[in-house]
Amino acid sequence: MNRTFLWPSRMLMAALAAFALVLGLGATSASADDGLSPSNKSILVPDYREMLWSLVGSQSQGQIDEIANSGHKVQLLVDSESGKILAAIDTERTITPSALVWLSPGCSTTSLCMRNNLPWGYTGTGSLNGSWPNVHRYDTGDRIGTFRYNGLDWTHNPWTTVNLTTPETITYIARR
Repeated sequence: MNRTFLWPSRMLMAALAAFALVLGLGATSASADDGLSPSNKSILVPDYREMLWSLVGSQSQGQIDEIANSGHKVQLLVDSESGKILAAIDTERTITPSALVWLSPGCSTTSLCMRNNLPWGYTGTGSLNGSWPNVHRYDTGDRIGTFRYNGLDWTHNPWTTVNLTTPETITYIARR
């Protein structure tokens, strides 16, 4: 009679595999006649596949790129063979206007901050319309920040400081 001994790492892997089969987490096969069709649905997170498939061909490459590179939480449908993004959905929750908290003049190292004669700092997440004149520098702090001046929105990654060549009036800020 031959005896087979399992090394400790193999015993752990065998135990995990058996546990996964008991829970029904075994491998599933993808049934796809065109190589790109969605298969089994996830019960752990919202399933965006049907929405993504419905968008294929309706989004321009520019729209797809804008969503994919937004820094938001996104869902992408990618052709497995070519690597091309076929559709994109921005799944990040909507920012609520009242969630920004003002740091009675002052800033912290992690706050959104605008500097003119006084530093104007905001913590939390959300958006706010207002008028902050003569801003010559702004910082995003530890979150993505958006600043509107001259009718344009400028969105920057966390830990970004922007020094302006001329003072501007900021009319909208957002933090996420």
